[in-house]
Amino acid sequence: MLLILPCSYTEGLTLQVISEGKRYIQRLSMLSRNAKLYLVITTLLGLSFGIWGVIFNLYLNLKEVGFQPDFIGNMFMMSAIATGFVALPAGLLCERFGPKKSLLIGLTSNLVSLVQIIVLEPSILLFASLTSGLIGTVGWVASAPFMMENSQPEERTYLFSVDWTIMVIMGVVGSYAGGVMPDLFNSLLGLATGAENGSAIGYRITLLISIVLAMVAIIPLLLIREDRTVQRQKVKALLSLRNIKSPGTIVKFMIPTALIGFGAGFIVPLFNIFFKLKFVATSEQIGVISALGSVTLGIGTLVAPLLSNKIGKVKSVVVCQFLSMPFIMLITVSPNLALAATAYILRGALMNMAGPISMTLQMELVSDTERATTSGFMIMADNIPRAITASISGEMMTGNDFFTPFLFTTVTYFIASSLYFIFFRKAEAQITSTQSGSVL
Repeated sequence: MLLILPCSYTEGLTLQVISEGKRYIQRLSMLSRNAKLYLVITTLLGLSFGIWGVIFNLYLNLKEVGFQPDFIGNMFMMSAIATGFVALPAGLLCERFGPKKSLLIGLTSNLVSLVQIIVLEPSILLFASLTSGLIGTVGWVASAPFMMENSQPEERTYLFSVDWTIMVIMGVVGSYAGGVMPDLFNSLLGLATGAENGSAIGYRITLLISIVLAMVAIIPLLLIREDRTVQRQKVKALLSLRNIKSPGTIVKFMIPTALIGFGAGFIVPLFNIFFKLKFVATSEQIGVISALGSVTLGIGTLVAPLLSNKIGKVKSVVVCQFLSMPFIMLITVSPNLALAATAYILRGALMNMAGPISMTLQMELVSDTERATTSGFMIMADNIPRAITASISGEMMTGNDFFTPFLFTTVTYFIASSLYFIFFRKAEAQITSTQSGSVL
């Protein structure tokens, strides 16, 4: 039976969509010059990360290069451990020197990536991963405080969401380009193609392009004008952590973040290797899957502020994360690549669209003097558990166990999402009362 909706209902829905769209555009038009320059940086980095994320593990796993998933998992472990342990000092550094200088330091980590595509000695690769994680974390920690400093409360969720969406959309382009370029370059040079037996030359050229794009992001960063009136804290005060005014709130955020990191480490760093080993996917197919996942994620992230306005930040985060869990298991039990890819795309969209909402909530619940430090704590809580489980998962996948990692991920996501709701179900009422002049 065909369901026909009343004209008044459809007209009202259309007007509501148009109204929300106008509000979205209005919020974006209000963004500061610094915020807009930051979005340019995000565009370049998104394209760079999209290319690197699809190709680097496949490059290492080529027959010509010869590294197995267990070693690739260990490489990720080194980077994540470095990121986890340096995140808090990086947050303190950002509090002292400001987000702009911290972002500039972070971009120099891409120079270390050159070593990873030229030198193929295991010990040097592991050391380069460690170093890249140490330096890159400084810029990573600075991103959220920078957006907070350069936005007003009414536009903040929109800036975080649009920044996330741009990263995702450019990741789409980068993922697809990264999947296609190695074979394209190898074909032009008359070299072998393919994810298994392809020449490493095409992969190296593609990875080099990724590094160049990231370094070009320095140009818009240098054009950013920092607010000189913002008081930076003294080193002595920072080292004593006297800038922390909300220790209980930070700990509550760290617990579910650590559990999400623990679960994600089992599957997220090795998704491309998983598709290659279980479904014999080519680099181009993996690039297309990653690109489609990014498209869906981009759409979901754009919708995230609207969802947040309707049901609140906490419920939005929890609902999205719970809905993603069935798709995690569907990826590993799927009988073919098409179904697994569909589940992967939906999982990614649901799980990650909650990211900017949760990050905005974090920054709103702590004072301006502890935002970078809080960001450092969150990155530490996410990456140290992720490093441990990535190494374990690499061993499992080398032994052709593709089920257990996904099961562990689902269980930890369920626990983390439940705790998140328990901890923060009343948080938004606190923010409203604070903004109205009440004391927490």
